[in-house]
Amino acid sequence: MNALERVFNAFELKKVDRVPVIPQLTYAAALWINWNLNDCIDNVERQFDALINAYKDCKHDGIYAGWEGSFNLIAHAMGAEFKLSTDNPPSVGILPISNSEDLMALINKNRNKNKNGDIHFVNTEGIKTNIELIKKLKSALDDVPILSYLPGPFTYVGVVIGVNKLLINVLRDPEFIKEAMEKFYEFILYVGVEKIRAGADCITIADPSSSSTIISPKNFENFGYPFLKRLISDLKGESKKLGKKEVKFGVHICGNTKPILDLIEKMNLDFFELDSLVPISEAREIMKNTCIIGNISPADLMQKHSSVLMDSYKECLNELKGRGHILSSGCEIAYGTPLENIKKMVLASNNYKI
Repeated sequence: MNALERVFNAFELKKVDRVPVIPQLTYAAALWINWNLNDCIDNVERQFDALINAYKDCKHDGIYAGWEGSFNLIAHAMGAEFKLSTDNPPSVGILPISNSEDLMALINKNRNKNKNGDIHFVNTEGIKTNIELIKKLKSALDDVPILSYLPGPFTYVGVVIGVNKLLINVLRDPEFIKEAMEKFYEFILYVGVEKIRAGADCITIADPSSSSTIISPKNFENFGYPFLKRLISDLKGESKKLGKKEVKFGVHICGNTKPILDLIEKMNLDFFELDSLVPISEAREIMKNTCIIGNISPADLMQKHSSVLMDSYKECLNELKGRGHILSSGCEIAYGTPLENIKKMVLASNNYKI
């Protein structure tokens, strides 16, 4: 059973020869090839080399084709300035959007006026690099699944206008937040389709601001949930149009998601990336028909010795006993995480008897 077969069987809750391992690894791979993060921004060859180097060392079952984060990638494409760091992924400056007029000005700025208003990003380099990275990885590793992130519309609005303004207006001006989500939705969908076209096997929609750690389950039901469900449905429809019915779709939400897991399972998704705050066995009690990816603490992966982590890996594997489970970090792996800790994650799966 190759990695692609193993992972897709896990998505479908079918039998696997061993539990797949896919660490949520992107920019952290730079350190293992002696680069800082800035060395690789908009440089597809270096991003490719870093991710391939990590794959060859660790032999995990899938590669996330990303670097600066999907939120930052699209926000920068729409005109936000990058704030660079050598050991953290770039962040973006908040755009001056306070009302519907500001919103429409930004939307129109990213349309091609000569082609019926088609999407035409202000800055195209980052997205072009990411699309090329997906193509290169898929060409090099045909039997290994290539995953790629998209931003959830709710969280994306917070990236563009600022998280504080997002949360305040959820209460004070909810219609403005929904209007912004609606306007940005087509840009997110557009990028998702381009990723599928490039060869991504799996699309993960990341919506961390929808966490019950940040907003109430009721607000998730009103804001994050309907747009996530719609985005998954639309992406599935677009993938079928492209003749790529096999592409899988999932969601990542950080923090405490236990109060909303029942809603998440209703999205018709193929997998859910579970953060370490929720015990994976408790998540399985609610999500009986969804593959769960996770859920080792990224802080533990960075700070603890591999010998200690082996116990965490075994405990996580024992909780689900190989059914519909992909062993992974609970969130993105931080720059500075020891390579040995990822190697041992794969070793733990190899040694685990289903």
